[in-house]
Amino acid sequence: MKSQEPLHALSKIKFFVSIVLLSFFIGCNTKLTVEEEMKKETTICYRAVSKTDTGWLKIDTATYQKIGTLYFNYPGENRLYEGQFKGALIGDTLKGYYDFKVNKVDKWYRNPVALLKRDGKLIMGVGAFSMVWGSGYFDEKIPIDYDKGRFIFEQIGCEIR
Repeated sequence: MKSQEPLHALSKIKFFVSIVLLSFFIGCNTKLTVEEEMKKETTICYRAVSKTDTGWLKIDTATYQKIGTLYFNYPGENRLYEGQFKGALIGDTLKGYYDFKVNKVDKWYRNPVALLKRDGKLIMGVGAFSMVWGSGYFDEKIPIDYDKGRFIFEQIGCEIR
């Protein structure tokens, strides 16, 4: 009988480890989306129109790290870019990254984004960027040009789509 006791104890350990691992994986899969993390009270919505193209920005301003959603619709090209924005407001400039999909295809892209806050509007800047380890970054040697930005976001009510 003594030889079965270690096997029984080993089975209990395996069962316990299995429960812990299962709990860990279930907990990891319940991550909130950016939209679920956003607080309604501190969320501001913007829309930009450039000829037939439209952009929508919905951003939560509650904390230092700004999170939100960003969509661009280009009907002439039959393209819809939709994704999330994460960044920080430094002075009058909102800088961060836009992780997005094109036409709902399950392939993610990432671009740097810079928005200058001027007269209650957010002007999307245009700048040179380089790729480092597969991610785009604004080239710090070349200034971002906000006068060439074609998307000027104006604040709207938050029923954006």
